[in-house]
Amino acid sequence: MLRNIFLVSLLVYAVCAAHWEIREVDSAEDQYEEISADGMPKQQIFNKCDICKKIMKAVKKKLPPNATPDEIKEKLKNVCDKFKPVSGQCKKLVQKYLRNIIDELMTEDGPNTICTKIHVCKSKPPIKEFILVHDQAHDNF
Repeated sequence: MLRNIFLVSLLVYAVCAAHWEIREVDSAEDQYEEISADGMPKQQIFNKCDICKKIMKAVKKKLPPNATPDEIKEKLKNVCDKFKPVSGQCKKLVQKYLRNIIDELMTEDGPNTICTKIHVCKSKPPIKEFILVHDQAHDNF
């Protein structure tokens, strides 16, 4: 019985973690596209993590299934031109982590996971979230 509760808790945690990653990337994208009341883009300061997630999301959308390293490299060359306010930072980031980015984009990982794996974003400790989910699941039984 306890084993089943643990497995259910683990499954719930995995689903929550995936949902959180999608929501976080979408909110970063919304922040990037904010417009002030007069119609002019707001000045935003983006850290490397935000830029990395934006790059990964844009490139993943344009990649065919089973993309080759050369196809990925070509998409990465052009992606930074679309992010005018941060295109210089984008190009530096892509150049610095190119090999790792290509390797990670060949996986099924999401933008947040990729940027964490290449050490551009900090990982968040999952244990606190797991305990919370486990306690909630345990209370429901």
